[in-house]
Amino acid sequence: MKNKIAFTIVCAAMAGTAAADTVDAKYTGIAGGGSAMHLSVSGSTYYAGHMKHTITSGARQGESFSSFCIDFAETAHSGVSKTYDIIDIADAPMPGTPYGQTIADQINAVVANAVQLGWIDNKLQADANQTDYLAKMGAIQAAIWEAFGSDINVGHNATSNALETYYNTLTDANTFDGQLRVNGLRAMVADGQQDMLYVVPLPPAAFAGLGLLGSIAGVRTIRRRK
Repeated sequence: MKNKIAFTIVCAAMAGTAAADTVDAKYTGIAGGGSAMHLSVSGSTYYAGHMKHTITSGARQGESFSSFCIDFAETAHSGVSKTYDIIDIADAPMPGTPYGQTIADQINAVVANAVQLGWIDNKLQADANQTDYLAKMGAIQAAIWEAFGSDINVGHNATSNALETYYNTLTDANTFDGQLRVNGLRAMVADGQQDMLYVVPLPPAAFAGLGLLGSIAGVRTIRRRK
């Protein structure tokens, strides 16, 4: 039986499309609320999963979307609209020491492998009616936190069993392809809120070409492993 303890939401994230260098949005809560997955990190327990946001200005005002956070330095404040700067993941977190390209690639690979599994799409969105949606989103978040150095413990008795199961599926050394990437994956940063993942779209023609190249690269990587 898992231990019952108090939980603090420390993570919020954004995803969607934007053509500008900023986007205005507010965090509205974690998918599943109190039913979201639990994860032990550095001896404390957190909710882990898909973080919901709403765009608060511009042509897409009122639209909702979900994503994953990429830092622990700040807290997610629900209902607060912020203007987020869109930057390279390698330059996040802000404030803090930049991750650099190696960690940025590791984060991107986690997301890309989740896309490959069909859990999320290449804009970080997911079908909330899919089997074990909350567990899959929790597993993705856990692997992202691990990618930038967080001390996650999926085997801890405070971690949800379903999260652990899907984390093991996502990170399986026999199937995980570290060369996979999601095109346009960036970071969003704002003072007083946690850094988020964000997908910046390319023009349709460019997206089609890069998508084909990405698919070919993924197949070649898998074949080399046989």
